[in-house]
Amino acid sequence: MKTVKQIFKLLILVLFVNNFAYAQDEQPTMFNIHIDNVKFSMIPQYEGLAKELKDNFVKHNIQGASWTAISLADGRYVFSSPIKNMAELDNPGFAQIFEKMGKEAAGAMFNKMDECYDSHSNSISHYIPELSYHPEGYSTEGKNEREYHFLYYAPKNAKAMNEAMKAVKDMFAAKGVKNGYNVIHSGFGSEESYYMVSIAGEDSVAIAQGGKENDEIMGKEGKGKMFSVIELVTRYDMVKGEVRPDLSYYPKKE
Repeated sequence: MKTVKQIFKLLILVLFVNNFAYAQDEQPTMFNIHIDNVKFSMIPQYEGLAKELKDNFVKHNIQGASWTAISLADGRYVFSSPIKNMAELDNPGFAQIFEKMGKEAAGAMFNKMDECYDSHSNSISHYIPELSYHPEGYSTEGKNEREYHFLYYAPKNAKAMNEAMKAVKDMFAAKGVKNGYNVIHSGFGSEESYYMVSIAGEDSVAIAQGGKENDEIMGKEGKGKMFSVIELVTRYDMVKGEVRPDLSYYPKKE
């Protein structure tokens, strides 16, 4: 059976991609990210157990732990939790579920989850408010569909990449683009440097329509600014996902 410390690092996680319901100056900027690479055939079992985990946390109103769950189209399940510093990785809050459920019941639940994947990973990510674009009235409330655009770059181009990303944001603001986005940067535990641009919508059609509207507003100038980013990119990935309120946990304040 895994130790409580190992299980915490495995499963206690919030957003990678949060809904960002806080005011921008109050938003957490550092996140502990855990990813389970779930086998497609085991997704039903995994989701049932993830729901059981969440339900037990709700039942006992476990404090000191919270997470946002995101399911990706390729079978990955992402759990993200805000932290103030690396020391919070050893937060003892997660141990409470063993006390409330009992060691045998909690251990059996986690062992069943382990059957659903052959690999997983942990890393730290950073929300970058100065590169994220939030036009007036922007909100992700009710928009659980996600597109995640990963822009990988060589360390030697870190400064140039940051400046190019800032130029794109400034252009969005100058053009009055209505569709916002959040930017996450890689951190401790990531093998490559990257910026991840998160775009939210009610569904994939809404996201596509928003992208089309952006292109029309920005025109040739927009393509030029975007190319200044693309020419620095060593690798690009895009993956679709969905924020899962049914698998996420936020404790009630005591």
